[in-house]
Amino acid sequence: MRRAGTPVSVARSTKIRDSAPDRTPAFKAGTTLKTMTPPQPEHETTSGPRPLILHLSADYPDPHRGRTTTAVQRLLQRVPEADHVVISLLRTSNPGKTAFIDCGTSGGIRLVAYRYFSPPMGFLLAPFMRVVARKVLRFLQAEGLQPNVIHAHKFAFEGIAALWLAEKFGPDIPLLVSVRGEAERKVLLYKRNYRGLMRRIAARADRIYHVSAWFRRTFHTHIPNQPDKERLLPNIVDNSSATVRTTAPINRFVSVLNLDIRRRKGLSALLKGFSEFRKTHPGIGLDLIGPGSEDAVTAVNQEISDLGLHDSVTYLGPMQAEELFEALRQYLGMALVSHNETFGMVYLEALFAGIPIMYGKETGIDGYLSDIRAGVGVKPGDIDGIALAFRDLCDGNAVYRTEIAAAAKTLHDRFDPEMIAGSYRKDLQTLLSADRQRSQVT
Repeated sequence: MRRAGTPVSVARSTKIRDSAPDRTPAFKAGTTLKTMTPPQPEHETTSGPRPLILHLSADYPDPHRGRTTTAVQRLLQRVPEADHVVISLLRTSNPGKTAFIDCGTSGGIRLVAYRYFSPPMGFLLAPFMRVVARKVLRFLQAEGLQPNVIHAHKFAFEGIAALWLAEKFGPDIPLLVSVRGEAERKVLLYKRNYRGLMRRIAARADRIYHVSAWFRRTFHTHIPNQPDKERLLPNIVDNSSATVRTTAPINRFVSVLNLDIRRRKGLSALLKGFSEFRKTHPGIGLDLIGPGSEDAVTAVNQEISDLGLHDSVTYLGPMQAEELFEALRQYLGMALVSHNETFGMVYLEALFAGIPIMYGKETGIDGYLSDIRAGVGVKPGDIDGIALAFRDLCDGNAVYRTEIAAAAKTLHDRFDPEMIAGSYRKDLQTLLSADRQRSQVT
């Protein structure tokens, strides 16, 4: 039995060569495109063959899906000493619209866009995730690729497929799983018959990464605590800094969100709470920044008008990352009280811009900031609580900004991209060099 970390013996190499991105026009439903990158001779480094990591992620940007978070992409880009195969998953409830598209390789990351069929609401989740796993296995076999590590980026979804693959590859392959509260909560709380399977995934996993600090307590209500292999792995933001530059604020708050998912982001309650706050602070305004369809923008503008906020709330549209970061500095604070948010990178972007935040309790970034006076947590949907939080952030704004500036190094040390990626790389190195051979344990 092969030890993890030793050179992989396959018919074709795990080496991945950069190629141009896929520019294939619209594809037919159900088609499978041949790989764009032919197999290459095995690539040796000074420390031996490069490891190949298989990633299963439903939140990875690819040319054949809409906007999604770049959190997983940012992590992988900081692990250049390995080659990566990313299966970017997107569920469809129409079996005639499935597709499996090799998008080519860039920067050591080979990307496959896989639109798979599965019924909505998690119905028959496990069987269909195993169908996904079998499709991925056939692709790997056809390409002569055998991963050294498997990482499922959602414990209760991709984790099911990853467990199946790990069992097929054998007991010596390391399995990593990320726990993202927004997704895992649905399965652990409402699909009780899946808890045994979830415990199997956790038992087989070599590392369990908690992206959502707020969800750990709920997670351990159903899954045994395994402190030796559990870690916090916050999402990476690009504007972290050991110093925070503060500026005099304008008399406006800001909320950053995608208007198309405004219900999950709690926008309606936020606007109502802001309307209550305005009764005592009539000179304060609110800007909304982020993308949104024409229908979403129309609906939000109508709600603003219905609440009598047309002279104080303005939708500014989307902004690029650098433009947004510079814009954030000028505001009194960033307010976003989402329902069931995995992490919320915009909270960190606001803090590193030097402004306090209003965030949801037991969701999003909650659990990472308990020792820092960085803002106010509010129960999602609590209109009175939101109004009070606006008042607190407004009246105590100078104190909050001073506290955030003083805590800049603590924030940076906690959310430093190199620290986060370095911890992940260290785990990979440990797992790939360890004498693991579960298969020989009696």
